[in-house]
Amino acid sequence: MSDNSLGDGDYYEMSDYAGFGTRLLVLLIDGAFLFGAAFVLWQPFAAYWTSNPESDPTRIYLLLLIFITVGYLVFLKRSFGTVAYLVLGLKIVTAKGGRVGFVTMAMRMMMWLLGPFNIVLDLIWLGADTESQSLRDCFLNTYVVKRNAKPIGRAPMHLARYSACGLMLAYPRVSRPDK
Repeated sequence: MSDNSLGDGDYYEMSDYAGFGTRLLVLLIDGAFLFGAAFVLWQPFAAYWTSNPESDPTRIYLLLLIFITVGYLVFLKRSFGTVAYLVLGLKIVTAKGGRVGFVTMAMRMMMWLLGPFNIVLDLIWLGADTESQSLRDCFLNTYVVKRNAKPIGRAPMHLARYSACGLMLAYPRVSRPDK
């Protein structure tokens, strides 16, 4: 008897998953967009600071930058997709086949900022993962796939266990049927 307590999850054609190169492009495009937004946002603050050197607008600027970044990487990415997702024709979905929630999107962003993962570790894992999931995606049960991708089947989800670099990792994984 097999344990099916985690339910079933969708799986896609292997070519539908966003691979290492595509995900690296996403990082570069969205990083450039956010850097450009930060630069443009700073211009009025810099002008104000130049004319009023006794006041420091940095705190207000950083607060606005946080709101823009969260809005872009959480709300916009979930609703429509970021610039990179739109240009590269990608979407983010849950393993159960549903739309990704705001809390999950916020967790994806925060896992880089607060740990336990970082961009480098995520990219290394992504290159070795059979379904091109980053570590964040593995733990949050999400996939980045082509925008027009449709699931080709459903299969039971089981806990995958890995031991690497002193870490013991366990997360839900769709068990694709053997062909």
